[in-house]
Amino acid sequence: MSEETPDQPIAPRSRPHRIGIAAGFGLAAAISLITFPGGIPFMAAVWIACYTLAAARKRPAWLPLLACLVILLAKRIPWFPGMILLMVALASVGSMRLLKRPRTARLTSAADRIAMALLWLAWLAAYLDWRAAIHASGQAALSSNRPVVCLGDSLTASGYPDELGRMICVPVVNRGVDGITTGDALAMLPGILELRPQAIVVELGGHDYLRGHGEKACQGNLERIIESCRAAGVQLVLIEIPRGIASDPFRGLERRLARRFDLELVSDASLRGCVLLSPHAPPGMWLPASWHLSDDGLHPNDRGNAALARTVRDALVRVFGRQIGQGQGSNSKTQKLGPKAKP
Repeated sequence: MSEETPDQPIAPRSRPHRIGIAAGFGLAAAISLITFPGGIPFMAAVWIACYTLAAARKRPAWLPLLACLVILLAKRIPWFPGMILLMVALASVGSMRLLKRPRTARLTSAADRIAMALLWLAWLAAYLDWRAAIHASGQAALSSNRPVVCLGDSLTASGYPDELGRMICVPVVNRGVDGITTGDALAMLPGILELRPQAIVVELGGHDYLRGHGEKACQGNLERIIESCRAAGVQLVLIEIPRGIASDPFRGLERRLARRFDLELVSDASLRGCVLLSPHAPPGMWLPASWHLSDDGLHPNDRGNAALARTVRDALVRVFGRQIGQGQGSNSKTQKLGPKAKP
């Protein structure tokens, strides 16, 4: 058998090279911290790919793995089983690389190759689990004479239910009220259930956070809404609420509820897009007005309402099947609550 050629020591990098790498690493970490929840598995895949490339180039390669682990912890994501498995893999392989401190770090042993394979398998499990957690597992029967109710605060009241009513084949009832909290919505629920809706699209929790009501109170109210709707035979679609930029103070509340109660979830990317594509934040501030989804940096404008309605329609299609997405155009009617309440 031929003997394996010993690895040569790694040549030290120049100072400008080290500065460039540090700047790139800092930029990558900053971008990772503001990644939307829906993109978290892909963000992790980029860091793992950086590790794979660095290891193949005979670099120590532990830093991308431990950086990814720290970012996931800092973002306060929900600890679903797949994501826990991924974090354990990141910590294990990253620590092994750090403590080993080889003069060269080429993957030469079977153990190294197995560790890399297990790391990517852990990522795949996390991705599949993360995706499955936001989609309902079954499909409900569609009733042509029962409405879909949109329940939420000013983001709902601003008009996306009107657009939704032109995209689906059943009536849409707008129960959006400016400044509403989950507690207010819970008090409204008996009247809403009298409409015999077949589905309620829930966009709530933003004002609970703004008013300091706390995660537990918000979660308790949402659980009561979900349980009451389940008892009445009503399907629910949750809209994920953006809270914070880099870290979620409510720890992915809507995602946790969607997984626990087997509900369909609309990712918060739909609402964050109204902020990013507005005149008040990049990249929208650098784009022409025809690209903007919001005029005030928060509430959807006509284009934003249409985009949000399409996302909600797609969620309803996953719940009821493609027939609900066969809109009636101008024949669809959206019923409104009346004068909007003020916060």
